[in-house]
Amino acid sequence: MVLPLSYIKPGEQAHVVWLASEAHMKQRLLDLGFAPDESLSCVLKSPRGGMGAYLVRGAVIALRQENANEIFVEI
Repeated sequence: MVLPLSYIKPGEQAHVVWLASEAHMKQRLLDLGFAPDESLSCVLKSPRGGMGAYLVRGAVIALRQENANEIFVEI
């Protein structure tokens, strides 16, 4: 099932399918490791839902929910 990255819960793993961001943000996300076919996992979610932390390529990256909504993953 393909859904936005912001929907996965801490401890879940997923693979990036595609990015739905504008060009400048898409390039930034690619530089951070959120590339198609890349594996990642959710490490932490903010209690209020504003931020999430994701383990990708051995680094923990924090993203705002609006940016995580632009990354589509397959669980």
